[in-house]
Amino acid sequence: MQLLQTFKKSRTLLSVVAFATLLSGCSLFGDDDEEIKVAPLQPINSTLTAKVKWDRSVGDGVDEFFSRLNPVVDYGNVYAADRQGAVMAFNKESGEKVWSVELHDLIDINEADDEGWFSGIFSSPFPARISGGLVAAYDKIFLGTENGDLVALDAHTGELVWHVEVGNEVNADPAVGEGRVVVHTGGGQVISYDAENGEQQWQYEYQTPTLTLRGSSAPTIASGGVILGDGNGTASILIANNGQQAWTQNVGTPSGATELEALADIDANPVVVGGVIYMIAYNGELVALELRSGEVRWKRDYSAFENLLVRGGRIYLTDHQSHVYGLNQDGGIELWSNNAMFGRKLTGAAWHDGFIVVGDFEGYLHWLNPTNGQIEGRYEVGGDGIYAQPVVDGTTLYTQTRDGELVAIEINSGS
Repeated sequence: MQLLQTFKKSRTLLSVVAFATLLSGCSLFGDDDEEIKVAPLQPINSTLTAKVKWDRSVGDGVDEFFSRLNPVVDYGNVYAADRQGAVMAFNKESGEKVWSVELHDLIDINEADDEGWFSGIFSSPFPARISGGLVAAYDKIFLGTENGDLVALDAHTGELVWHVEVGNEVNADPAVGEGRVVVHTGGGQVISYDAENGEQQWQYEYQTPTLTLRGSSAPTIASGGVILGDGNGTASILIANNGQQAWTQNVGTPSGATELEALADIDANPVVVGGVIYMIAYNGELVALELRSGEVRWKRDYSAFENLLVRGGRIYLTDHQSHVYGLNQDGGIELWSNNAMFGRKLTGAAWHDGFIVVGDFEGYLHWLNPTNGQIEGRYEVGGDGIYAQPVVDGTTLYTQTRDGELVAIEINSGS
């Protein structure tokens, strides 16, 4: 029994090892000959200039932990958090702090990992381990934690509105809409809560594979359904009112001689445009699915775990090797590719003032021409690297670094 419990607890750590291995290109046995080389940055003919509007410190950041913790802009503010439990609101124009809270002071932190095998891997006792979100809606800020907490804060004051324990880690953004908050846990549960009071409405569960990437795809709420990509490489829609499955479709098919080779997770968030869902799997495919039926419109061979950007009739994606692609939205035909930044652990692309922009592990932002993929500008933010997709509001880009710097940036192009 003890061995079985240890195995269950160790699945998270195994996922961390697998994810780090995949990103570095090393085998589990440390064969240096297989290590993926990182592309050195080459000189560019810059057509734009980046300027820092303001920057602020948000606690201790996320350090070297896997995280998709991202800032969010709404209600005139930009909201950000660190892994340990600091949540802050800043005026989006001036950077002036509006409020700041510590999650430790608002809720009882789950101390279940205080004792046992893995207690030594955490940087401080009982951190909040914020990992899912932030999401702004209904005058609230929603976030999830690796401890299994789902929290709603008042967007204007930072006060606790409600808190529930979901029973498993939440490392993807909650989906918020149609009066509900839906979380997708690392253990294969999808749970819907009332957005106003946190009362549970329904729960759906699927069998997760033994080994998965570190992370989960955030659900998306659209047209009365909850769109989900899971650790088995399967896309499905759950009826938002009751959690029953409406349809299912394979996006990534597990294959290979080992569990590591068979990874087929859908970790990138689903994107819905005009009645079509765009999804991508690791070791799988990029697919366009009919929202109402799940029928495959088209599919193309790409492998990724970063979020897609769909805009202006095109799809922009960063694959698992940090190659960036521009595709036609109608049929997935490749229009261009940029392989000049391979191995730099690029984020998913965001749209910024006429360009697409990605961040990398050394803290550089790169602006690419959306027509041909050429790098048009570069700026070094630093901060131990950029780990999450930048967020854009109007002409201002907000990015968060691993050491906790929140930076607001504008460019001079105006295109």
